[in-house]
Amino acid sequence: MSIRIILADDHPVVRIGTRAVIEASGVGGIVAEASNVDELLGHLGRHPCDVLVTDLSMPGSKHSDGYTMMERIRRSHPTLPILMLSVSNNVGILRMVSSLGVLGLIDKGSSMNELPVAIQTVHKGNTYISTTLKRLAGEAGDANMSGDGKKSLSPREMEVLRLIASGLKVKQIADQLNRGVTTISKQKSDAMRKLGIRNDAELFDYLRRQGFSN
Repeated sequence: MSIRIILADDHPVVRIGTRAVIEASGVGGIVAEASNVDELLGHLGRHPCDVLVTDLSMPGSKHSDGYTMMERIRRSHPTLPILMLSVSNNVGILRMVSSLGVLGLIDKGSSMNELPVAIQTVHKGNTYISTTLKRLAGEAGDANMSGDGKKSLSPREMEVLRLIASGLKVKQIADQLNRGVTTISKQKSDAMRKLGIRNDAELFDYLRRQGFSN
């Protein structure tokens, strides 16, 4: 049976090109297209689909941040296979999005010949990382994206690291996320322990190397 796909990207040329590749391959059919997050959320509520192919972030909505958008989608559609199209070479951001359950990541600048295989792979519940991003992750020493199997951080731990990299203190993060200071401190400590980081100096060096501070 043909895979039902919802396609979301704020650039019409990307949607046109992506649709053309999908339809030419015969891997599936586009049941809806969205140009912003609000349209995407509406389509997800109205159209049954088997795979979501979406940009990392789209403007024009309070959910335009890629992480916020993915959290919203995951709450409403926890089992939906998601393939992310990205122009980002920020491994930290890509890893953070991957931690939310995105099964596939494809670099828009790489060959779209990978797209049909990626759709089939995530539809089966398996992970697909495009050749370009896998090489980038390997160069950055990111075991979770490059396939080396290191224990991954939880979405909450990744969120705390992202906010630390933005310059916020533990108390400020707790206020912003409406959590206790003790909870944020523990999530920070747990993340450092998993990463083998011993102090804040090593943590900020890690965040810089992984691209969180870009």
